[in-house]
Amino acid sequence: MSEKVSIIIPCYNVEKYIDRCLESIVKQTIGVSAIQIVCVNDHSSDRTGEKLRAWENKYPGTVVVIMCERNNRQGGARNIGLQYASGEWVSFIDSDDWIEPDFFEKLFKKAGENTFDIVACRAADDSSTRLRLFGPGEDKGSGESENVFVTDDMMRVQVLRSQMFGRVYPSIVRRSFISTHRLIFPERLMYEDIFYKELLHMEVSRGALIHEVLYHHYVEQDPVPVDKDAYTHVDYLTVLSKLWREWGRRGYYSRYENELLAEFMKAGYLGFLRIIIFEYEEPPYSLFCLLKELMLTLTPAADKKHYLRNYPNITVNQKVWIEALWGDVDKDDFLMLAKNTKEAGSL
Repeated sequence: MSEKVSIIIPCYNVEKYIDRCLESIVKQTIGVSAIQIVCVNDHSSDRTGEKLRAWENKYPGTVVVIMCERNNRQGGARNIGLQYASGEWVSFIDSDDWIEPDFFEKLFKKAGENTFDIVACRAADDSSTRLRLFGPGEDKGSGESENVFVTDDMMRVQVLRSQMFGRVYPSIVRRSFISTHRLIFPERLMYEDIFYKELLHMEVSRGALIHEVLYHHYVEQDPVPVDKDAYTHVDYLTVLSKLWREWGRRGYYSRYENELLAEFMKAGYLGFLRIIIFEYEEPPYSLFCLLKELMLTLTPAADKKHYLRNYPNITVNQKVWIEALWGDVDKDDFLMLAKNTKEAGSL
């Protein structure tokens, strides 16, 4: 019997979390016979590999462990996992996250209603240190679902703007859909999910979203603060550059130029600003300059009026930053704008 779903789990130094993740998977109500678990040990330096081997020995034929000789980051590890996937469907789960027992049961029930490319559910941030599941009566959402069928350019634009499949993990995706549309991840880079999900929204024809939380996304209670001098987020700009060029290679511009420029402003420019403003004690002006240079280099034909006209539901704060892209903004100006944005609490 071939597996119904291949679950791909990138694993790097997660000895504290991987048991919880895998326990939630083997306890799925659809049964382990319908599951293939591909664990990609991404050159961990702790006991992650040892723990994965123990699970592989306990569930032979179900758990497959791939040992990497170098670190490929999450995107590269997912690409490696896809090479070993044999299920009709693929699901990406992060190694420190966990799922409700009926996660796959409910997604597959919905998938049976149509020939969907993707079926997703809601995810919730969770700082629990144990395998905490929802109890009777807890609010997980309505459980209702919405379908999307892209039949024309107008529907494509709506899907792109909605970003209804905005996270990689709480979903099942047809493996044939991934291979047909070459949905791969940038390797050895952070923020690889931006590239994948933007391409997915441009290629999906039939999708469904269940308004119920079935996925727990782990967040630390006391995260390590970001070093204000460390360029830990430059990968974001590299991914944006790759995405822009991939959009061009796939010929999207001829049909969706205005919408893609607006999306690039939202996911690219404003998205990166949110990171450097809210995650650094003093937002690095040098990173803003790099971002500005990238935006003006990749989109030289666009102007401020174009973005303001095509970016729906723009806020006053966002408008200020869009104008700053073409303005003469020195370090003091930048820090003042960032301070105002922090005080506003959002961008």
